[in-house]
Amino acid sequence: MKRTIDSSFAMLDENLNLNPLVRLQAQNLHNTIREDLTRAGLIAGSFLQGSFARRTMLKPLKDVDIVCLLPQDTLDALRGPDGPGNAMESFKAPIEARWPEVEFDAGDKAAGKAVRVTLPGVDFTIDLVPAFDQDGDHVLIGDRFEGTWEPSNTRIQLKRVSQRNQDTGGRFVHHVREAKELTQHHEQLDFISGIVVESLAYQAMSRKEPDQDAVARFLDHAKDAVKGPVIEPAGDDDVTAKWTSEQRQTAVRVYGHAAERAMEARALERAGDVSAAVDVWHSLFGDAFPPAPHRPVQSVLTALAAGSVTSTGRPSATQAAQQVAAPGRSWSPRRGTAVGRTTTFGSPSW
Repeated sequence: MKRTIDSSFAMLDENLNLNPLVRLQAQNLHNTIREDLTRAGLIAGSFLQGSFARRTMLKPLKDVDIVCLLPQDTLDALRGPDGPGNAMESFKAPIEARWPEVEFDAGDKAAGKAVRVTLPGVDFTIDLVPAFDQDGDHVLIGDRFEGTWEPSNTRIQLKRVSQRNQDTGGRFVHHVREAKELTQHHEQLDFISGIVVESLAYQAMSRKEPDQDAVARFLDHAKDAVKGPVIEPAGDDDVTAKWTSEQRQTAVRVYGHAAERAMEARALERAGDVSAAVDVWHSLFGDAFPPAPHRPVQSVLTALAAGSVTSTGRPSATQAAQQVAAPGRSWSPRRGTAVGRTTTFGSPSW
């Protein structure tokens, strides 16, 4: 079957999807833990937060966050500085009863707002976040290191992302994963967290559209939006507040360059050179995006003679790429010989 841009993005989407068996394992484990904590009378309710809950995570799955809503009648007893830590300690006994080999806060540095649960034979962690319900969908989340309970809009974020996903015909979470993969592929952007990408996507994507258009829209928005505050979907917090000016400049530059390549890919697609467009998209996403097929030498020579060359160094028979392919020729008045004019491109992917 002939490759199209749509089918290439469908393959990208498939490559980014969480393994169904891992998702099922995560669902079974978090449900079991929530049931055990409820049965023990330690929590009055619970909900998931984070990228697993919003379905915007990239594989491999690293953690599943459970917000554990404590009984309201324990608020006075836990209000003091030891309260968050005591709440986390109380979660351990029911889990140890089911999994005697469980480890708590193993590996990386412990988090202030969650106790990390590592279960035997499981490659991801379950993070338990103690909280109290508040009016207006807010919750109070405990921090054992600070000894405080702070308001959080995490549930509002979840609801707004869910609504945006409905508004886009279920495509928003897929587009977010694609934007995350593109960002991760560019090592210079390693300081950009997942919630920043989600927030930029939430600002840029509000309707159902093809993946290539959504990603191009994301990049066109991001290259300017990262110059200033980036507000998360609940509308309260700037998720780039700790960025340095150098990081902002890097984000502007890298997203800007990526936006130019996305524009080039769309122009190539419109001009009929799907393979060249695929090649440019592949350069933006890396191996998760299927590469373009190689071409016969004669096809390459024909394109070099009359067409243009893409930002990836691929000759195109169209004029839609970034560089003119056919070399110019100037004459040296002293020697009467032709001097070829050359242009340096990226590594060719013919």
